[in-house]
Amino acid sequence: MGITAGGLIILLALSGGLPEVLWLGDQGVSGSAAAAGMGNTVYADGSPLAAVQNPVAAALLPEGFSAGITGALALDIEKRTRRVYDSFGGVVGESEHSFNQNFHPLPGAAALSWKQGNLAVSAGWRAASSFGYAYSRVMNDGDYVKVAEETLDISGMLSDFGLSAAWTQWEMFSFGAGGSFVTGTRSLDHRIDYVDPTASDLENEVETDISGMMARGSALIDLGRVTFCAGIEQPLSWKCEVDTVEIDLTLPMTVRAGLRYLPGNRLMSLFVADFWWSGTSSVEIDDLDAAMRNSWGFGAGVENTLPGNTIGRAGFEYDSSPIAGALDRMKFTTGLGWIIDDLVVDAAISFSPVRWDQYQADGLPSFTSGDSLVVESSRTAFTLGVSRTF
Repeated sequence: MGITAGGLIILLALSGGLPEVLWLGDQGVSGSAAAAGMGNTVYADGSPLAAVQNPVAAALLPEGFSAGITGALALDIEKRTRRVYDSFGGVVGESEHSFNQNFHPLPGAAALSWKQGNLAVSAGWRAASSFGYAYSRVMNDGDYVKVAEETLDISGMLSDFGLSAAWTQWEMFSFGAGGSFVTGTRSLDHRIDYVDPTASDLENEVETDISGMMARGSALIDLGRVTFCAGIEQPLSWKCEVDTVEIDLTLPMTVRAGLRYLPGNRLMSLFVADFWWSGTSSVEIDDLDAAMRNSWGFGAGVENTLPGNTIGRAGFEYDSSPIAGALDRMKFTTGLGWIIDDLVVDAAISFSPVRWDQYQADGLPSFTSGDSLVVESSRTAFTLGVSRTF
Protein backbone atom coordinates (compact mmCIF):
# COMPACT_ATOMS: atom_id res chain seq x y z
CA MET A 1 0.00 0.00 0.00
CA GLY A 2 1.36 3.42 -0.96
CA ILE A 3 1.36 6.60 1.04
CA THR A 4 -0.23 8.70 -1.70
CA ALA A 5 -3.31 9.15 0.46
CA GLY A 6 -1.47 8.66 3.72
CA GLY A 7 -2.82 11.74 5.48
CA LEU A 8 -6.42 11.47 4.36
CA ILE A 9 -7.93 10.79 7.76
CA ILE A 10 -11.61 11.05 8.53
CA LEU A 11 -12.34 11.16 12.25
CA LEU A 12 -15.61 9.27 12.53
CA ALA A 13 -16.80 7.32 15.56
CA LEU A 14 -18.89 4.71 13.76
CA SER A 15 -19.91 1.53 15.54
CA GLY A 16 -17.64 -1.44 14.96
CA GLY A 17 -14.18 -1.64 13.44
CA LEU A 18 -13.50 0.36 10.31
CA PRO A 19 -11.42 -0.96 7.41
CA GLU A 20 -8.16 0.76 6.59
CA VAL A 21 -9.56 1.82 3.21
CA LEU A 22 -11.37 4.67 4.97
CA TRP A 23 -8.03 6.17 5.89
CA LEU A 24 -5.61 5.31 3.13
CA GLY A 25 -7.65 4.11 0.20
CA ASP A 26 -6.70 1.15 -1.95
CA GLN A 27 -3.70 1.70 -4.16
CA GLY A 28 -4.66 1.28 -7.80
CA VAL A 29 -2.91 -0.79 -10.46
CA SER A 30 0.26 1.29 -10.68
CA GLY A 31 2.17 -0.74 -13.24
CA SER A 32 1.40 -3.34 -15.87
CA ALA A 33 -0.65 -6.49 -15.39
CA ALA A 34 2.62 -8.38 -15.81
CA ALA A 35 4.03 -6.68 -12.70
CA ALA A 36 0.74 -7.38 -10.88
CA GLY A 37 1.28 -11.11 -11.50
CA MET A 38 4.79 -10.94 -10.01
CA GLY A 39 4.05 -9.47 -6.58
CA ASN A 40 3.09 -6.00 -7.87
CA THR A 41 6.78 -5.22 -8.48
CA VAL A 42 6.20 -1.82 -10.08
CA TYR A 43 9.74 -0.54 -9.56
CA ALA A 44 11.14 -3.53 -11.45
CA ASP A 45 8.61 -3.15 -14.27
CA GLY A 46 9.86 -2.06 -17.68
CA SER A 47 6.59 -0.80 -19.14
CA PRO A 48 5.19 2.61 -20.13
CA LEU A 49 2.69 2.24 -17.28
CA ALA A 50 5.50 1.91 -14.73
CA ALA A 51 7.19 5.05 -16.11
CA VAL A 52 4.37 7.17 -14.67
CA GLN A 53 5.59 6.30 -11.16
CA ASN A 54 9.21 5.38 -11.93
CA PRO A 55 10.53 7.85 -14.57
CA VAL A 56 13.68 5.87 -15.43
CA ALA A 57 11.61 2.80 -16.37
CA ALA A 58 11.16 4.28 -19.85
CA ALA A 59 14.88 3.64 -20.47
CA LEU A 60 14.09 -0.12 -20.53
CA LEU A 61 11.61 0.27 -23.40
CA PRO A 62 12.42 -0.50 -27.06
CA GLU A 63 12.87 2.22 -29.68
CA GLY A 64 9.75 3.96 -30.93
CA PHE A 65 6.34 4.36 -29.32
CA SER A 66 5.06 2.08 -26.56
CA ALA A 67 1.56 2.17 -25.10
CA GLY A 68 -0.18 0.30 -22.33
CA ILE A 69 -3.50 0.16 -20.52
CA THR A 70 -4.65 -1.88 -17.55
CA GLY A 71 -7.56 -2.27 -15.13
CA ALA A 72 -8.83 -4.64 -12.46
CA LEU A 73 -11.93 -6.10 -10.83
CA ALA A 74 -11.98 -7.08 -7.15
CA LEU A 75 -14.13 -9.31 -4.95
CA ASP A 76 -14.09 -8.20 -1.31
CA ILE A 77 -15.40 -10.48 1.44
CA GLU A 78 -15.60 -9.29 5.02
CA LYS A 79 -16.89 -11.08 8.12
CA ARG A 80 -17.14 -9.45 11.54
CA THR A 81 -17.77 -11.38 14.74
CA ARG A 82 -17.87 -10.60 18.44
CA ARG A 83 -17.02 -12.96 21.26
CA VAL A 84 -19.86 -13.99 23.58
CA TYR A 85 -19.06 -14.22 27.30
CA ASP A 86 -20.85 -16.01 30.14
CA SER A 87 -21.62 -14.45 33.53
CA PHE A 88 -18.15 -15.46 34.77
CA GLY A 89 -16.33 -13.72 31.91
CA GLY A 90 -15.50 -16.90 30.01
CA VAL A 91 -15.77 -17.09 26.22
CA VAL A 92 -18.64 -19.34 25.17
CA GLY A 93 -18.65 -18.64 21.44
CA GLU A 94 -18.91 -16.01 18.73
CA SER A 95 -21.79 -14.00 17.35
CA GLU A 96 -21.78 -12.79 13.77
CA HIS A 97 -21.77 -9.01 13.66
CA SER A 98 -21.99 -8.65 9.88
CA PHE A 99 -21.09 -10.34 6.60
CA ASN A 100 -20.52 -8.40 3.39
CA GLN A 101 -19.49 -9.40 -0.11
CA ASN A 102 -18.94 -6.87 -2.90
CA PHE A 103 -17.66 -6.75 -6.46
CA HIS A 104 -16.19 -3.46 -7.57
CA PRO A 105 -13.81 -2.25 -10.29
CA LEU A 106 -10.33 -1.01 -9.44
CA PRO A 107 -9.27 1.81 -11.77
CA GLY A 108 -6.02 1.09 -13.55
CA ALA A 109 -3.69 3.14 -15.70
CA ALA A 110 -2.95 4.22 -19.26
CA ALA A 111 0.35 5.53 -20.59
CA LEU A 112 2.29 6.34 -23.76
CA SER A 113 6.09 6.43 -24.11
CA TRP A 114 8.46 7.45 -26.88
CA LYS A 115 12.12 6.48 -27.03
CA GLN A 116 14.73 7.63 -29.52
CA GLY A 117 18.39 6.95 -28.90
CA ASN A 118 19.31 7.86 -25.34
CA LEU A 119 16.15 9.86 -24.63
CA ALA A 120 12.71 8.59 -23.56
CA VAL A 121 9.58 10.58 -22.68
CA SER A 122 6.43 9.23 -21.02
CA ALA A 123 2.99 10.59 -20.18
CA GLY A 124 0.06 8.88 -18.58
CA TRP A 125 -2.72 8.60 -16.07
CA ARG A 126 -3.09 6.20 -13.18
CA ALA A 127 -5.52 5.75 -10.32
CA ALA A 128 -3.23 6.55 -7.40
CA SER A 129 -5.88 5.46 -4.91
CA SER A 130 -9.48 4.31 -4.92
CA PHE A 131 -12.01 4.52 -2.11
CA GLY A 132 -14.40 1.64 -2.63
CA TYR A 133 -16.17 0.04 0.32
CA ALA A 134 -19.74 -1.07 1.12
CA TYR A 135 -20.91 -2.30 4.52
CA SER A 136 -24.31 -3.14 5.97
CA ARG A 137 -25.61 -4.91 9.04
CA VAL A 138 -28.75 -5.47 11.09
CA MET A 139 -28.58 -3.94 14.56
CA ASN A 140 -30.23 -6.02 17.32
CA ASP A 141 -30.88 -5.31 20.97
CA GLY A 142 -29.87 -7.56 23.88
CA ASP A 143 -32.76 -9.92 23.09
CA TYR A 144 -31.68 -10.19 19.42
CA VAL A 145 -34.66 -8.18 18.22
CA LYS A 146 -34.00 -5.98 15.18
CA VAL A 147 -33.90 -2.31 16.07
CA ALA A 148 -32.18 -0.73 13.04
CA GLU A 149 -30.20 -1.22 9.84
CA GLU A 150 -26.77 0.37 9.39
CA THR A 151 -25.12 1.01 6.01
CA LEU A 152 -21.82 2.60 5.07
CA ASP A 153 -20.84 3.38 1.48
CA ILE A 154 -17.53 4.91 0.40
CA SER A 155 -16.60 5.76 -3.18
CA GLY A 156 -14.19 7.91 -5.15
CA MET A 157 -10.61 7.87 -6.38
CA LEU A 158 -7.47 9.94 -6.82
CA SER A 159 -6.24 10.46 -10.39
CA ASP A 160 -2.53 10.97 -11.03
CA PHE A 161 -1.69 12.74 -14.31
CA GLY A 162 2.06 12.38 -14.83
CA LEU A 163 4.85 13.36 -17.24
CA SER A 164 8.42 12.07 -17.09
CA ALA A 165 11.65 11.86 -19.05
CA ALA A 166 14.61 9.45 -18.93
CA TRP A 167 18.03 9.61 -20.53
CA THR A 168 20.91 7.13 -20.74
CA GLN A 169 24.59 7.90 -20.24
CA TRP A 170 27.49 5.61 -21.19
CA GLU A 171 24.99 2.77 -21.92
CA MET A 172 25.19 1.57 -18.32
CA PHE A 173 23.57 4.46 -16.41
CA SER A 174 20.12 5.97 -16.89
CA PHE A 175 18.41 8.80 -15.05
CA GLY A 176 14.80 9.88 -14.89
CA ALA A 177 12.77 12.78 -13.54
CA GLY A 178 9.08 13.53 -13.56
CA GLY A 179 6.12 15.04 -11.82
CA SER A 180 2.38 14.75 -11.66
CA PHE A 181 -0.78 16.45 -10.53
CA VAL A 182 -3.10 14.43 -8.30
CA THR A 183 -6.76 15.25 -7.84
CA GLY A 184 -9.89 13.42 -6.79
CA THR A 185 -12.80 13.07 -4.42
CA ARG A 186 -13.97 10.73 -1.70
CA SER A 187 -17.65 10.36 -0.81
CA LEU A 188 -18.91 8.81 2.42
CA ASP A 189 -22.53 8.00 3.22
CA HIS A 190 -23.30 6.53 6.65
CA ARG A 191 -26.92 5.76 7.64
CA ILE A 192 -28.76 4.13 10.52
CA ASP A 193 -32.46 3.56 9.89
CA TYR A 194 -34.41 2.63 13.04
CA VAL A 195 -37.41 0.32 13.08
CA ASP A 196 -39.11 2.50 15.69
CA PRO A 197 -40.82 5.29 13.73
CA THR A 198 -40.47 7.62 16.71
CA ALA A 199 -36.66 7.33 16.70
CA SER A 200 -34.64 9.76 14.63
CA ASP A 201 -32.68 8.13 11.83
CA LEU A 202 -28.98 8.98 11.49
CA GLU A 203 -27.59 10.20 8.20
CA ASN A 204 -24.05 11.45 7.69
CA GLU A 205 -22.71 12.43 4.25
CA VAL A 206 -19.16 13.70 3.79
CA GLU A 207 -17.66 14.87 0.48
CA THR A 208 -13.90 15.39 0.43
CA ASP A 209 -11.98 17.05 -2.41
CA ILE A 210 -8.29 16.16 -2.54
CA SER A 211 -5.45 17.65 -4.56
CA GLY A 212 -1.66 17.77 -4.59
CA MET A 213 1.47 17.28 -6.66
CA MET A 214 4.19 14.65 -6.79
CA ALA A 215 7.86 15.09 -7.71
CA ARG A 216 9.80 11.97 -8.72
CA GLY A 217 13.37 11.07 -9.56
CA SER A 218 15.07 7.74 -10.18
CA ALA A 219 18.30 6.21 -11.51
CA LEU A 220 19.15 2.86 -13.08
CA ILE A 221 22.30 0.78 -13.47
CA ASP A 222 22.31 -1.84 -16.23
CA LEU A 223 24.93 -4.55 -15.63
CA GLY A 224 23.73 -6.84 -18.39
CA ARG A 225 21.92 -9.69 -16.67
CA VAL A 226 21.23 -7.55 -13.59
CA THR A 227 19.45 -4.21 -13.58
CA PHE A 228 19.04 -2.14 -10.42
CA CYS A 229 17.08 1.08 -9.99
CA ALA A 230 16.24 3.34 -7.07
CA GLY A 231 14.27 6.52 -6.67
CA ILE A 232 12.31 8.91 -4.49
CA GLU A 233 8.78 10.27 -4.53
CA GLN A 234 8.00 13.57 -2.76
CA PRO A 235 4.41 14.85 -2.22
CA LEU A 236 4.02 18.62 -2.56
CA SER A 237 1.24 21.06 -1.60
CA TRP A 238 -1.35 18.47 -0.62
CA LYS A 239 -4.72 19.71 0.56
CA CYS A 240 -8.17 18.34 1.17
CA GLU A 241 -11.42 20.24 1.48
CA VAL A 242 -14.27 18.94 3.62
CA ASP A 243 -17.51 20.96 3.61
CA THR A 244 -15.69 24.14 2.47
CA VAL A 245 -13.04 23.67 5.20
CA GLU A 246 -9.54 23.43 3.70
CA ILE A 247 -7.00 21.19 5.44
CA ASP A 248 -3.25 21.14 4.77
CA LEU A 249 -1.63 17.70 4.60
CA THR A 250 2.06 17.09 5.23
CA LEU A 251 3.06 13.80 3.60
CA PRO A 252 6.54 12.25 3.70
CA MET A 253 8.95 11.17 1.01
CA THR A 254 8.86 7.57 -0.20
CA VAL A 255 12.06 5.73 -1.14
CA ARG A 256 11.77 2.92 -3.68
CA ALA A 257 14.11 0.38 -5.25
CA GLY A 258 13.79 -2.38 -7.84
CA LEU A 259 15.88 -5.28 -9.17
CA ARG A 260 15.68 -7.35 -12.37
CA TYR A 261 17.76 -10.49 -13.03
CA LEU A 262 17.93 -12.43 -16.31
CA PRO A 263 19.75 -15.77 -15.76
CA GLY A 264 19.82 -16.49 -19.51
CA ASN A 265 18.27 -19.95 -19.40
CA ARG A 266 16.06 -21.69 -21.97
CA LEU A 267 12.89 -20.54 -20.22
CA MET A 268 13.98 -16.91 -20.67
CA SER A 269 13.34 -16.51 -16.94
CA LEU A 270 13.08 -13.11 -15.31
CA PHE A 271 13.39 -12.62 -11.54
CA VAL A 272 12.19 -9.31 -10.10
CA ALA A 273 11.95 -7.68 -6.69
CA ASP A 274 11.14 -4.23 -5.34
CA PHE A 275 11.07 -2.45 -1.98
CA TRP A 276 9.66 0.79 -0.61
CA TRP A 277 9.90 2.72 2.66
CA SER A 278 8.11 5.84 3.84
CA GLY A 279 8.48 7.90 7.00
CA THR A 280 4.75 7.98 7.61
CA SER A 281 5.28 8.74 11.30
CA SER A 282 5.77 12.35 10.17
CA VAL A 283 2.33 12.70 8.55
CA GLU A 284 0.60 15.85 9.80
CA ILE A 285 -2.88 17.26 9.33
CA ASP A 286 -2.93 21.05 9.73
CA ASP A 287 0.37 20.73 11.63
CA LEU A 288 -1.11 18.10 14.00
CA ASP A 289 0.57 14.71 14.32
CA ALA A 290 -1.51 11.93 12.69
CA ALA A 291 -0.08 9.34 15.13
CA MET A 292 1.09 6.93 12.45
CA ARG A 293 4.18 4.75 12.29
CA ASN A 294 6.75 4.36 9.51
CA SER A 295 5.71 1.91 6.81
CA TRP A 296 7.45 -0.28 4.26
CA GLY A 297 6.79 -3.10 1.85
CA PHE A 298 8.36 -5.44 -0.69
CA GLY A 299 7.42 -7.67 -3.58
CA ALA A 300 9.13 -10.47 -5.50
CA GLY A 301 8.26 -12.59 -8.48
CA VAL A 302 9.38 -14.68 -11.44
CA GLU A 303 8.27 -15.25 -15.01
CA ASN A 304 9.09 -18.04 -17.45
CA THR A 305 8.38 -18.17 -21.17
CA LEU A 306 6.50 -21.31 -22.12
CA PRO A 307 5.98 -22.88 -25.56
CA GLY A 308 3.66 -20.93 -27.85
CA ASN A 309 4.84 -17.51 -26.65
CA THR A 310 2.93 -17.93 -23.39
CA ILE A 311 4.45 -16.45 -20.23
CA GLY A 312 3.77 -17.85 -16.74
CA ARG A 313 4.23 -15.68 -13.63
CA ALA A 314 4.03 -15.93 -9.84
CA GLY A 315 4.87 -13.61 -6.96
CA PHE A 316 4.37 -12.43 -3.41
CA GLU A 317 3.87 -8.99 -1.84
CA TYR A 318 3.98 -7.72 1.74
CA ASP A 319 2.91 -4.23 2.84
CA SER A 320 3.13 -2.95 6.39
CA SER A 321 0.42 -0.65 7.68
CA PRO A 322 1.23 2.83 9.02
CA ILE A 323 -1.66 2.43 11.50
CA ALA A 324 -1.07 -0.91 13.27
CA GLY A 325 0.88 -4.12 12.73
CA ALA A 326 -2.37 -6.11 12.84
CA LEU A 327 -3.36 -4.45 9.55
CA ASP A 328 -0.24 -5.54 7.63
CA ARG A 329 -1.16 -7.32 4.40
CA MET A 330 0.23 -10.23 2.40
CA LYS A 331 -0.68 -10.81 -1.22
CA PHE A 332 -0.20 -13.95 -3.33
CA THR A 333 -0.15 -13.39 -7.08
CA THR A 334 0.00 -15.35 -10.31
CA GLY A 335 -0.50 -14.50 -13.95
CA LEU A 336 -0.17 -15.32 -17.63
CA GLY A 337 0.95 -13.37 -20.66
CA TRP A 338 0.56 -13.90 -24.41
CA ILE A 339 2.80 -12.39 -27.08
CA ILE A 340 1.01 -11.76 -30.39
CA ASP A 341 3.44 -10.01 -32.76
CA ASP A 342 3.88 -6.50 -31.31
CA LEU A 343 0.90 -6.93 -28.96
CA VAL A 344 1.23 -8.34 -25.43
CA VAL A 345 -1.83 -9.35 -23.39
CA ASP A 346 -1.31 -9.93 -19.66
CA ALA A 347 -3.65 -11.22 -16.97
CA ALA A 348 -3.06 -11.60 -13.24
CA ILE A 349 -4.92 -12.86 -10.18
CA SER A 350 -4.10 -11.94 -6.60
CA PHE A 351 -5.42 -13.03 -3.21
CA SER A 352 -4.91 -11.01 -0.04
CA PRO A 353 -6.30 -12.21 3.34
CA VAL A 354 -6.17 -10.27 6.60
CA ARG A 355 -7.52 -10.87 10.12
CA TRP A 356 -7.36 -8.42 13.00
CA ASP A 357 -8.86 -7.82 16.42
CA GLN A 358 -10.29 -4.43 17.28
CA TYR A 359 -8.02 -4.03 20.29
CA GLN A 360 -4.96 -4.47 18.02
CA ALA A 361 -5.77 -1.40 15.91
CA ASP A 362 -6.10 1.48 18.33
CA GLY A 363 -5.11 3.86 15.53
CA LEU A 364 -8.48 3.45 13.84
CA PRO A 365 -11.07 6.14 14.59
CA SER A 366 -13.62 3.51 15.70
CA PHE A 367 -11.34 1.98 18.36
CA THR A 368 -13.14 1.07 21.58
CA SER A 369 -11.15 -0.27 24.51
CA GLY A 370 -12.24 -3.78 25.50
CA ASP A 371 -14.21 -4.38 22.30
CA SER A 372 -14.08 -8.05 21.24
CA LEU A 373 -14.77 -7.37 17.56
CA VAL A 374 -12.79 -9.57 15.13
CA VAL A 375 -12.61 -8.70 11.43
CA GLU A 376 -11.71 -11.28 8.78
CA SER A 377 -11.49 -10.05 5.20
CA SER A 378 -10.03 -11.02 1.87
CA ARG A 379 -9.64 -9.50 -1.56
CA THR A 380 -9.43 -11.49 -4.78
CA ALA A 381 -8.52 -9.27 -7.73
CA PHE A 382 -8.32 -9.93 -11.46
CA THR A 383 -6.10 -7.61 -13.50
CA LEU A 384 -6.04 -7.38 -17.29
CA GLY A 385 -3.61 -5.33 -19.37
CA VAL A 386 -2.66 -4.76 -23.00
CA SER A 387 0.58 -3.20 -24.29
CA ARG A 388 2.02 -2.61 -27.73
CA THR A 389 5.14 -1.25 -29.37
CA PHE A 390 4.79 0.78 -32.58
